[in-house]
Amino acid sequence: MIFTATIIIVVAAIILIARRVDARLVLIVAGVLLAGLAGTPARILDVFQNAVGRGDIIGPICTAMGYAFVLRHTGCDTQMVRLLIRPVRDLSWALVPAGVAIGFVTNMAITSQTAAAAAVGPILVPLMLAAGFTAPAAGATLLIGCSVGGNLFNPGEPDIVAVKGATGVSIADVIASATVPTLLAAAVAICVLLLVLSRRGILPARRASGQHPADTPLTLHDAVRAVLAPLPVILLLLLQPRWNLVPALQQIWPNGIAVSAIMLVCTALVMVFTAGRTMRVTGDGESGGLGRHVSQITVEFFKGMGHAFTTVISVIIAATCFLAGLESVGAIRAFTGLISSNPDVAHVMSPMITGVLAVISGSGTAPSVAFSQGVLPALAAGGQLSLAVMLGISGAIGASLGRTTSPVSAVMHFTGSISGATIPELLRLVWLPMVAALLSTILYGLVSS
Repeated sequence: MIFTATIIIVVAAIILIARRVDARLVLIVAGVLLAGLAGTPARILDVFQNAVGRGDIIGPICTAMGYAFVLRHTGCDTQMVRLLIRPVRDLSWALVPAGVAIGFVTNMAITSQTAAAAAVGPILVPLMLAAGFTAPAAGATLLIGCSVGGNLFNPGEPDIVAVKGATGVSIADVIASATVPTLLAAAVAICVLLLVLSRRGILPARRASGQHPADTPLTLHDAVRAVLAPLPVILLLLLQPRWNLVPALQQIWPNGIAVSAIMLVCTALVMVFTAGRTMRVTGDGESGGLGRHVSQITVEFFKGMGHAFTTVISVIIAATCFLAGLESVGAIRAFTGLISSNPDVAHVMSPMITGVLAVISGSGTAPSVAFSQGVLPALAAGGQLSLAVMLGISGAIGASLGRTTSPVSAVMHFTGSISGATIPELLRLVWLPMVAALLSTILYGLVSS
């Protein structure tokens, strides 16, 4: 009886989310109903309260989004895109792999796929159109680049934070473990996209013509602002305790500097390196211009933190409530037992499950985080730590690929609007690269296990 009711509730939740009912409402109500089957509906209230206070999750994610808002406000994200695109602006067909790579790197600094596309699109799309690409080809390049998984290299990315929280492995080590499969999936997607465009006869041979934002000379100040965008990722990797590059910092933070601290330091650096330009533009004098500059960046940082709580943390809280309901009826224990006894099945299921859910919901975060929080803790506690980390990464990649092919995802709609391509046109170009990338993720998991 409980098993049948559980299946009905889960299927109903998936259908409601697919019908665009708010996922947070659906997940919380489903969690209450599932816990009610076990006679403990009040448990969800306690789970909700505990999830709201998870500083190890809220801190990194909110500060990373705050920094992304600061980058957008100061134009550092745009300068990074200009710097990256300059070497390839005249290479016609090479704009496809280069465009994907630029979107990928931008998504490393700006974890929101739509925000990354907003930074890259106004420069990349006109350049590709001038080079002879069709609007769907330019849109597909932008979409795949900004959504295929660059965010998994950001220390504040919810998917990475969830794997860290579920396994206890440091964020730097999680990112290190994600490097090869994520880059492999991106490389496969690029190759297959090139093949698809070639077979459709839309790989131009002529060079781009006309003036473009990428042609504007970069000043030293612009270059500095460009480097500020990926700086938190660079610092996180360089300041790992294993390297001991700055012994003084390691004495203060023996387990590695916190992600939130890195984001705050980088925000302060942005304040410093963009202050002069702001004062020259405003013309209000040093004190007034500087005061307004610092205040505006502070406002943007906390606005970004609030945006992260509204759009990301709230989904994680709702997913936690849903998982608690599944745990109450024994579903999590049964599923974990299945995959822990058969790792090969686990490597196939983890990216496929999250990918399908991402296609349905349009969100990569919710399926990935839910999978990590629900499945990985038991595996890690049972001595299968490496398997747990790999499954979490595979699930995150699968969710990214599913979101990229979701007709209801925000990044899909934004990419269509900025490129002038329709959703069906984009889907016809991106579905095969994403399926190929998914297969590469599964094969990597099977080979590396």
